Amino acid sequence: MDDRLLGIPLLAWGGVCLALAANWFLIWPSHRAAQTQGLRYVILRWFHGLTWLLLAAAAFLARFGLLGGLNTAKVLAVLALATYLTFMVTLVRSGSRPTPRE
Repeated sequence: MDDRLLGIPLLAWGGVCLALAANWFLIWPSHRAAQTQGLRYVILRWFHGLTWLLLAAAAFLARFGLLGGLNTAKVLAVLALATYLTFMVTLVRSGSRPTPRE
């Protein structure tokens, strides 16, 4: 099995994905999520970082062949896509709504 994607080692892809996940978990744009609550808040707050974390796990599993290797990595990559699409749909639907006056 080739341990490269687009000529770049899977370890490098995994490292970049981990760095992006850390960015989204620690330094996140709170203005949009702060205006929401419930499930929408959870999706806007955590799903973008979760997407990158799933992609990092997929890269590492594909590289080291752990837990089913490439097959598990493919499942995680599809799950990352579903997570990202959920995040994007929620982000677009949340829009910029005027806040109600008290």
